[in-house]
Amino acid sequence: MAGNTIIIYSATCLLIFANAVAAQATPITQQLARIQQQTGIGAVAYALVEDSKIVATGGIGSYGEDNERPVTENSLFRIGSITKTFTSLAVMRLLEQGKIQLDVPIKSLAPDLPLHNPWPAIPVTLAMLLEHTAGLQDLTREEFDYPQPLSLQAALDLESETRKLQWPPGYHFVYSNLGAGYVGRVIEIVTGEDYDDWFEREILDTLGMQDSQLHWSKELEQNLVTGYDADLKTKIPYWHTLFRPFGGLNTSANDMAKFLLLFTAAPDAKKGIVSALSINRMETPSTSLAAKAGLKTGYGLGIRNSYYDGHKLYGHGGDGDGYLAKFAYSKDSQRAYFVVINAFRHDLLEDFTVALDNWLIEQLPANEETSLPTVDKPLYAKQLLTLVGEYREVAQRFPFQNKAPADILHINNTGNDLFRCISTTTTEKCIKILPVTESLFRIEGETHGSMAFVKASNGDLYLQTGFSSYQKTGTH
Repeated sequence: MAGNTIIIYSATCLLIFANAVAAQATPITQQLARIQQQTGIGAVAYALVEDSKIVATGGIGSYGEDNERPVTENSLFRIGSITKTFTSLAVMRLLEQGKIQLDVPIKSLAPDLPLHNPWPAIPVTLAMLLEHTAGLQDLTREEFDYPQPLSLQAALDLESETRKLQWPPGYHFVYSNLGAGYVGRVIEIVTGEDYDDWFEREILDTLGMQDSQLHWSKELEQNLVTGYDADLKTKIPYWHTLFRPFGGLNTSANDMAKFLLLFTAAPDAKKGIVSALSINRMETPSTSLAAKAGLKTGYGLGIRNSYYDGHKLYGHGGDGDGYLAKFAYSKDSQRAYFVVINAFRHDLLEDFTVALDNWLIEQLPANEETSLPTVDKPLYAKQLLTLVGEYREVAQRFPFQNKAPADILHINNTGNDLFRCISTTTTEKCIKILPVTESLFRIEGETHGSMAFVKASNGDLYLQTGFSSYQKTGTH
């Protein structure tokens, strides 16, 4: 039961009004309340889970500058691209039902999709679309700003001449909201149903997320916490995401707590929406050149993984145009969180997520040097020299970036030591990198391979991390 709880901190004599359940007050929820006061964010909602237990859900603040209704764990926010994790869950649910496969060409599932592939020998698959390796750029400005909801087919037809791959499928990670649109349309064709209707019944209802909704309605818009621009004062209108499977979900902290349990609860305690094997596949990048070379960090099926203070965390962020959100979890601590704010301020969201990331790992042992690989792979001088040279970024996310200068880095060597160097107009910063395998490298001090040198079938050499790709363009 939500109520208005007054928490008094004697150190500062500060009164913090938090709309949360009094019994849920913990050091981390109290810290979130302090951060809300310090940042001036008008509304925050959060959910914390551990193992099979919901630790806390709550809201802080009010619905808007002109609406003093208190935010609670049941208040509705927009969560933007976290929706992509749900879209991947939808695909995995259909896969387990035998209705879909990750690695078959999408054209075999939906022959009429408007998608031109100049590399027909490498077909686009659902896995590539979900991992952002299909070769697609992101939406145009006009598509991002489209002012009304459309069906998925109508949205794909809107600028059909732009539905063209820019890079060979399965090469580079390039974040693209368009991919989720294709996935949603494939699901419509496979199920024979409207995507919104199928998704809300098969995913939201199955998870027990009764407050959540993908499609727009006037009633929904009226019940949302107000979203604001970076100044925390300018209201942002409801964003009709062109393809709802990439960012259309509206939800509450209470509902998101049920979602988080998918990633922390014991298998027999989960809702049964997908298996643990499917969750593991969602966590694992598999389709980029680097992933195929063994790189484990990066973007899986709607789930990112990266290291924080030496510990591997999983999750996804979201921008709902007036709202910023993130969920994350640790498989080691079996803790997970969700947090959302009602303003377009990444710096202020980070204040919350740093505190929450620390909460995820606070009970884990410190990352010791003994965790480092015991033996790095020795490479011969001749092998190292093939890697030395200039590398240019090859994949621009947005169409309007196509004419912008590409980022450049250099791989230098001193004897048998390799360095990754990034130059500015005044300085050059170099970091030593060590071979873990012939392809995988790590930065000195890291416990894991974080980049890969990979050669494409045409002989081009790339340096890829989980989230970037550079092509070798010259030698020193």
